[in-house]
Amino acid sequence: MPLLGLAPLVGIGPMGPIELVLILAVVIIIFGVGRLPEVGGAIGKGIREFRKASKEDDEPKQITQAQSTAESPPAQSPPVQQQTPAVVCDKCGTANTPGNRFCGQCGATLEARV
Repeated sequence: MPLLGLAPLVGIGPMGPIELVLILAVVIIIFGVGRLPEVGGAIGKGIREFRKASKEDDEPKQITQAQSTAESPPAQSPPVQQQTPAVVCDKCGTANTPGNRFCGQCGATLEARV
């Protein structure tokens, strides 16, 4: 049996007018009377976005042939990369990619050749 009409601790349960007044009083104490409309609007927008997102997840998206061809990007050829000569390690002779400061095989310092 709940004490003084409060909801049981197991869950929120049905909220009565006393609980709503207490929640409103706490919100007013925390945010103040002047910001109360802003807080209410933000909460309303959040609830709307949540419902919209949950509704979109429930409905499977159907893509028609016209949509799929309109949304597909045009085929592009891969960019041509300029081949730069590999840097050869003086110590072990391993070819390393340009820009490396150390050899990938032995860890020796690679000297930049100009």
